[in-house]
Amino acid sequence: MNRFKTLLFSILMPIILAAGNFVSEEASVINHTDSITLAGTLTTPADSHPRAAIVMATGSGAQNRDEEIFSHKPFKVIAEYLAGNGYAVLRMDDRGTAHSEGDFTSATTDDFVTDIAAGLEILAERFPNMQKGVIGHSEGGTIAIKTASRNRLCSFIVTLAAPAWQGDSIIISQSRAMAVGLTGKWDMETQQREILDIVKSDLNDLQTRMSLSFLLPKIFGESANLPQAKAMIAKQTDTLTSRWYRDMVRYNPECDIKAVGCPWLALNGAKDTQVLPANLETIKTLNPITDTKLLDGHNHLFQTCTTGLPDEYPSAGQSPSPETLAIILQWLNTTIN
Repeated sequence: MNRFKTLLFSILMPIILAAGNFVSEEASVINHTDSITLAGTLTTPADSHPRAAIVMATGSGAQNRDEEIFSHKPFKVIAEYLAGNGYAVLRMDDRGTAHSEGDFTSATTDDFVTDIAAGLEILAERFPNMQKGVIGHSEGGTIAIKTASRNRLCSFIVTLAAPAWQGDSIIISQSRAMAVGLTGKWDMETQQREILDIVKSDLNDLQTRMSLSFLLPKIFGESANLPQAKAMIAKQTDTLTSRWYRDMVRYNPECDIKAVGCPWLALNGAKDTQVLPANLETIKTLNPITDTKLLDGHNHLFQTCTTGLPDEYPSAGQSPSPETLAIILQWLNTTIN
């Protein structure tokens, strides 16, 4: 037995919880690229051999395996629904989050791609001769796209609100949509573009910090000397100069989208104010073989909603909606041989 297979059977631990028509077990996934162990849950059908195996990729920010937000657990909902309908699903805590090792704060999207690759390798060992794919939400959609364009183990992807524009355009579009949705106007576009131009420039980190330390107080105006404003400026500067943020605003997914050759279902909410529905049109233009679906009345968390603004997230319905789950399952059942 080879070294990797020996590791596999020692790290998938026999803590199994049965719930209706699926079972869940704790799983540890070793990312050999960065020498870290990621903690997760593998959910499988209770009474049948899985039709395919899936690893899930979370959105931006430090997320646990359930992608938990505002008491919603969308990845748990998806995993248990798909497992109850014949699929094996692996979901993991982000590196440096919850029970996973590693440093989240210094990681970039490409580092997260290696985490998902490690998940695919585990699934390949556990379920040989079976199709394996990735479901990714928001930035996780970017991770799924990059994985599909580069990793031979990935034979299909499902993306939920995947960005199709360069990162700075995503920031501008979501800032505009949210401001207009809340106040009916947005007066800060010029200032936002100035900030992003600095961030995506070739300036080194120190030069970037110096430029932002000059620009941000000007934007804050007279209030910049207040202690709260100083703290906010410092926090914003840290975020804007992080490796992840600078890489994100510079990244244009066009080439990776075009390079995806495997079956791909791309979904977007028609009322999404974070990754606008027009991103879905761009995906279809760049990769015409992609199956795309716009869900009427759905937001970025794929909840049915009224405005699509984030202030609705806590009180809106199930994330993702039953309609979203049914679309994913129908596509998988049609696509997986």
